[in-house]
Amino acid sequence: MLFAAVFVGSNIFLDFLLTPRLDLIPPGQAARLGDKLGTDFAWLNWMALVGSPLSGLLLLWRLGNLPSLLDPSFLFSGYGVALLCMITLWFTLIITASILTFYLRPRVVVKLPYDATRQQVEGSRTDAMNYADWMKTLARYNVYASCLIIVIGGFLRFGGFPF
Repeated sequence: MLFAAVFVGSNIFLDFLLTPRLDLIPPGQAARLGDKLGTDFAWLNWMALVGSPLSGLLLLWRLGNLPSLLDPSFLFSGYGVALLCMITLWFTLIITASILTFYLRPRVVVKLPYDATRQQVEGSRTDAMNYADWMKTLARYNVYASCLIIVIGGFLRFGGFPF
């Protein structure tokens, strides 16, 4: 529960509160603040994404239900389908977090040499803005997918999907 709360809370804060407010400060300061906070939030989100399945597997092991993950009758029950939906959404969060952290983020935080030409500056600025738009889209997906995972977790609390 703690890992889910940290992931959802940090993504909601970052996407709905912090990012829109960065427009209120000068661009250079906004870029610097975004860079530093982005690194902190990336670490926080990765800890939550790694901690969630570890704690879930530990709980299944403690309850003695870990072998049931391989039982087809369990997987096609209401509880099993809900759990599989939750795991699938978690995998999509891992994919989007990987894209955000390892592909898009380094391309948005561009370090130009001091002797860069005007064309290099404009080109990297345009590219960074395009990558930032993709980051915003994937971050919004993370918010919605993680909220859906919490709703599915509520179904799991009461026995899974009602079918």
